[in-house]
Amino acid sequence: MLNCPDSLIGELTWNDSLLDELRRFLTKRLKCPEAAADLTHETYLRLQQRDGNNPPENARALAFHIAMNLAVDYQRKAAVRSRFLVDDEIDDLVDSGSTAAGSPEQTLIARQRLEILQGALDELPADCRTVFLLHGVEGLKYAEIAARLGISLSMVGKHLARAMNHCAQRIDA
Repeated sequence: MLNCPDSLIGELTWNDSLLDELRRFLTKRLKCPEAAADLTHETYLRLQQRDGNNPPENARALAFHIAMNLAVDYQRKAAVRSRFLVDDEIDDLVDSGSTAAGSPEQTLIARQRLEILQGALDELPADCRTVFLLHGVEGLKYAEIAARLGISLSMVGKHLARAMNHCAQRIDA
């Protein structure tokens, strides 16, 4: 059990039971246990940041409300990501560039697309590029990226969406 006496969390009595309920709720909604765990943690952080001088009437309901809003945001971002399919395109580029059985023409095309992608990444601001590489290349989750860079989960999503949109536009051009 987590103890934070001078915050809303203390009044909420954040405990393993609430943690498990939120995680089950989010896992059922998102169909992704890793994302559910990340959003459960983000819910905890947001509750901890609330003003303790003005506690809500039903803190448990507030926790679920925050979790629901985070889930909706996550699903919107996932829809944007799937619309552009940048992750799949990058995987295809890497796979096609690394297969020795490909024809010289296929190898040349793959190299040209990789150069376009590298150029697109170079055009991005450093923070967008860093988030994109940490997520796409190193496989870090949003929470890990946020902690490493000292930014919010929301900002991680915004940077990643911007980077993916930019790269998709350059590859399709």
